[in-house]
Amino acid sequence: MQKLLIYVTFCLLLPQLSAQDAYHTSLAAQFQSENNLTGGQWVLPNTETATFTASSNYGAVTTNFSVSGQPFSQGRRFQVQAGQNPYVSGHIYQNIQSIATNDKCVMVIWLRSPTPDAQVNIFAENSTTYAKELFATVPLTDQWQQFVIPFQSTANYAASQLNFGLHLAWETQTVEVGGTAVLNFKNAYPLSQLPRNLHNDTYPGSAPDAPWRAEAAASIEQLRKANLTVEVQNGNGQQVNGAQIKIEMLQHEFAFGSAVISNRFGGGNAQNTTYEQKMLNLDGHGHGFNWVVFENDLKWPAWEQHWYSSQAEIAHAVQWLQARDIKIRGHNLAWPGWTYSPADLQPNANNPTYLKNRIRNHVTSILTYPGVGTACQDWDVLNEITANTDYANALAGTPGYVTGRELYTEIFRQADSLAPNSKLYLNDYVALERGNNDDGQTAIWRSRIDELRAAGAPLEGIGFQGHFGAFPTGIPTAKAILDEFYDAYGLEAKITEYDISNLVPPQTQAQYMRDMLTTAFAHPSMNGFMMWGFWDGAHYSGNAPLFNLDWSLKPGGEAFIDQVFRQWWTDTTVVTLPSGLATVRGFRGKYRVTVTCNDMNQEQIVTLDGDKTLNFHVDCTVGTYSAQALDFFLMPSPTSGQLILRWDNGQMAGPVVLHISSADGKPWKEIKTDASVGQYIFDTTSWPAGTYILTLENAGKKRTEKFVVQH
Repeated sequence: MQKLLIYVTFCLLLPQLSAQDAYHTSLAAQFQSENNLTGGQWVLPNTETATFTASSNYGAVTTNFSVSGQPFSQGRRFQVQAGQNPYVSGHIYQNIQSIATNDKCVMVIWLRSPTPDAQVNIFAENSTTYAKELFATVPLTDQWQQFVIPFQSTANYAASQLNFGLHLAWETQTVEVGGTAVLNFKNAYPLSQLPRNLHNDTYPGSAPDAPWRAEAAASIEQLRKANLTVEVQNGNGQQVNGAQIKIEMLQHEFAFGSAVISNRFGGGNAQNTTYEQKMLNLDGHGHGFNWVVFENDLKWPAWEQHWYSSQAEIAHAVQWLQARDIKIRGHNLAWPGWTYSPADLQPNANNPTYLKNRIRNHVTSILTYPGVGTACQDWDVLNEITANTDYANALAGTPGYVTGRELYTEIFRQADSLAPNSKLYLNDYVALERGNNDDGQTAIWRSRIDELRAAGAPLEGIGFQGHFGAFPTGIPTAKAILDEFYDAYGLEAKITEYDISNLVPPQTQAQYMRDMLTTAFAHPSMNGFMMWGFWDGAHYSGNAPLFNLDWSLKPGGEAFIDQVFRQWWTDTTVVTLPSGLATVRGFRGKYRVTVTCNDMNQEQIVTLDGDKTLNFHVDCTVGTYSAQALDFFLMPSPTSGQLILRWDNGQMAGPVVLHISSADGKPWKEIKTDASVGQYIFDTTSWPAGTYILTLENAGKKRTEKFVVQH
């Protein structure tokens, strides 16, 4: 009787449609046991037979077959020829139940393929406009895999207005599908509670011992750090021994930033105090973004139509940022598609004079506007010219314009004449973010770059967008793409629009954030990493990299803050040797250096953009050698390669013994050398990562310091 009561109660909690088959019953039970989800409404038919019967196929040879050993029992096989686009062959289901705006749904589909490197697009889309509610390109294996994809509807859909399905024509391949179902939980649960599984918790290069990591660490040590030497003398020109040197990093040289909205800070008409505070203080110690880019404010239609702020208000926002030492990217002067242009351009597509004058006048208007155009350190002069060809097509064949793309060089030259101190960039998405599925667009983009350079366009930078999908570009591939462009052009570059799909598990998002930051920071072409928004409340897809809607920190946000403001941050105190010198190897950027001697302080602000020596003259007593301590310094820490130990060889004599132990005190190495050599260099490349303790012993005196090995 008790078992019957439990069974009846469980059945009452299942989605309420009649004649539900065993597969749908088992799927509802899976969601309840694994995710504590009950209820829900089947959006497609609630039996396998009815679901397949109502589906449609195109562009492929199909066969139905029985499945054993899986929760579902029916499958369909597709034999597909590669198409010009993946969507030339497909498999479609339509909703039989209505879906309301903001309803939370889960799509489930089982897939496999015997074809090596097979992949498909999984999607949900408006059946009329093809606007996507979910989209993921997924690789397949020869084993059945269950793909579980949640989404929140952005619109109301009556029956048959929402398509679910597959694009199949990525290559000539065989694809098998079964167990397709969609559950609508409406507003019973937040989207974050719904299950998701695309088998994408790793990516190429994600392994802790991936070979690229050691190379990146060595490159960062070489490219992103420099030696800061402080020399302290007293009023008589004598070297001061034992002066305390406090070295505080204030800001990176490398650009770490985000897209922002002008009216949300600096007293704008949509001022958000938390938004403003986070821009300035991400780590809780007053360190925030050192670069920003206006997400929409400087795009042509927004600039003219004052979408968020007037032009004067934008100029005020620029001034506010400059007062806080935050640099600005301008985005963008021209996005050459009708969709992204003022409404009057397309009706004048056959009027070349109108188009050219309209474009030239806009470029002049924004670049000469006081406090805006020339205040941007970078400008994306052209955006996404690979996919957007309307301007060029309209001018092609008219006098002086063979391809129409001659216009691009003209815009670059005009920008250079009006904003000569701004770096002029070409920005596109086709290379980095599409690294897993390059369909020839990167080659087209490179041909456009070649064309611009051959025409003498003052192109100075490459912007790599980074809106990464459910299967983000592997790190080795990303590095190879950056290498390819740098080897070909030698231009500076930035990752300009970083974010990542919410279909990637949160901890994997965090790891990818850390790894893509490292890839950029380690690359000789790169001088910046810009996110496309940082808070869910002001992000085009509601999935910003750093903060949730309630301003709680995401795993990806913790990874960003830790990497930028802890791992890659120099904040230390040292003392001068008897030579009056103290040297620290620090990350390039702006510093406050404070010398303290006999309760007297002296301070300098310095930009460490290469090896540099600061001289301080402090009116204090010359220090003397302390018999209780030994003066030395270690650099760098953390280290992944060489660890350099230096001491004042005039202070010591005879043998020096170096004891290395692990953090828990277990002996690791013991080395003897002569004090006269003044230094010892350790090779830590094969040492296990972790914290170590160095004890230097000489003439009965000892001193101990910690250091970190990080691979």
